Amino acid sequence: MKNSQNHLRLFLFFLFFPGIHTVLGQWSDSVRDVKLLLDTYRFNQANVLASQYLQTDSSNVSMLLLKGKALAGDYKYSEAKTVLLKVVRIDSTNIPAWFDLMNVSRQLGNSELAVVACKKILRLDSSNRYFNLQLSNLYYNNEEYEKAKNVLILLYQNDTLDLYVLKQLGNCYSELKKADSAIFFYIRVLNLYPSDVAITGKLINLYIKIKALKLGLDISEKYLSIDSTNAGIFQMNGFCCYLLKDYYLAEKRFLKGIELGDDSKFTRKYLGLCYYKQELYDRAEPLFAEAYRMDTTDSEMCFYYGVSAYRSMLLDTGLIYLNKTLKLLMPSIHFLSSIYVELAGVYNERGLSDTALVILMKAREINPDNNLSLFRIAYQYDYYLRQPKEALTYYQEFIKNEEKSREDKPQSVQEDTSALTREANRTSSIGDPLQSLKAPRQYSNVDFAARRIEELIGTLKK
Repeated sequence: MKNSQNHLRLFLFFLFFPGIHTVLGQWSDSVRDVKLLLDTYRFNQANVLASQYLQTDSSNVSMLLLKGKALAGDYKYSEAKTVLLKVVRIDSTNIPAWFDLMNVSRQLGNSELAVVACKKILRLDSSNRYFNLQLSNLYYNNEEYEKAKNVLILLYQNDTLDLYVLKQLGNCYSELKKADSAIFFYIRVLNLYPSDVAITGKLINLYIKIKALKLGLDISEKYLSIDSTNAGIFQMNGFCCYLLKDYYLAEKRFLKGIELGDDSKFTRKYLGLCYYKQELYDRAEPLFAEAYRMDTTDSEMCFYYGVSAYRSMLLDTGLIYLNKTLKLLMPSIHFLSSIYVELAGVYNERGLSDTALVILMKAREINPDNNLSLFRIAYQYDYYLRQPKEALTYYQEFIKNEEKSREDKPQSVQEDTSALTREANRTSSIGDPLQSLKAPRQYSNVDFAARRIEELIGTLKK
């Protein structure tokens, strides 16, 4: 009876509004035409057609959604976002629109909006496992590992055999530095899928980090019993053997990895170290040479190469690379002194003037020929530490060295005044009570020091 009444109402509606057939038919055809273009990846044409139809009804949700899809397909993500936001404002329960908005936001790097969209979907359909996984992925990719883990735990409780959830939980706990929990979930994965090489590698690395080397070795051996052609696992197996000081077995594993195509610096380095630890320097030397050529900034590799070379009676090569090691480890005196000076400046800015003085003394120690360091120390005592007696001593020594330098080199270039200028500029905005220390820009370090010597002598006599 109820169905008969509904049919009667529809009959009467179309009887009195016959034009509605035409309108509905037109919109149905329009939607079908745009969908056809989307299905054939003609996104630009789909967008143009959708825009034409929307001129007659700019708030039609179905057509707006199709336009948003077309724009996203054409990589116009910002425009797509604008259209999709309009859709969800008109219809806040439209899950496909929220889903597209989530994906577009992710493409734009707007993780906050993507999370909002995903949470809105879950409020509309809280039991949807797929969108819970999407939310956890959004959190994970945004490095919010605790939030990702909390979402995944609920999914794990509903399905303890979901491989993806187990892997992601292991990854979250690993990022949260909770090795025991990460290991638990990685082992669960391998119990279900023993040939997962990525999880095997992560588990071995965790065992190495917590120094459970034999467990790491066991995991690698189990995997190699399944797949004996994986060079990466042979590398990890060899590294575990090396750390356990089983150099003979480590050598075999590293060599097997190389045979399988491992061309990494890591393997050559540790294979070389296996020979080095056994004092087989002639076998270690070519491996270290090859590894060093892969990275000429590696001072450790340079050192082992030099030592192995000279212990293999390649004395010239050994000499060259041991000297190179020193150069790699030790910056030039001038550069190191500059680092100390800048470091002292930072300590001064933080109010740690005593520490800054120690640093400046260190700069003076490593580069005693740099007379400017005396001026800096004098200024440190004078301005920052308010110790006039010590400041006077260093100003006088600075002036004495400058006069001697001018006698020895009468044609020398004008001295560097940048230190004073930098300090004067830096202190001018601090409100220094010792106004006399704010030297005009035209003062040289020598003029400034001479003036301060006179002032400090006068002060100390009082």
